[in-house]
Amino acid sequence: MKKEAISMLYESVKHRVSCDIDTFEKALKEWEIVPLMQEDKVIGAVMLKENEIHVGYGMKPLGSIKKHIQQTLNTIIKNYGYAVTYVDKTNQKGIKFCKRLGFIIGHEVGDKISMRCDRSNYV
Repeated sequence: MKKEAISMLYESVKHRVSCDIDTFEKALKEWEIVPLMQEDKVIGAVMLKENEIHVGYGMKPLGSIKKHIQQTLNTIIKNYGYAVTYVDKTNQKGIKFCKRLGFIIGHEVGDKISMRCDRSNYV
């Protein structure tokens, strides 16, 4: 299931990365990968490393899967006090998604924007 989840993550970012899926998978070896499921099928994944979180979908969810993300996000906040993520400056859809979850924009880090969440909007 982890390999399927990584494949879905790759599908969500392959237009922004300059590597093949094998290189992508090797780059994630230190990350925890939590599959996002819908109707017993992997449609995406949450990547975790300490209090850093990233979400990616290879297939568009048919319904809301915010409870899966909420559980993970709330666990991070409980354990670390806050969660962080980084979103490409040009990825307005990703920035809006993070804002809906409760992240606020921080500072620019190269071509990315740092975002921080002290409290999930979906408690």
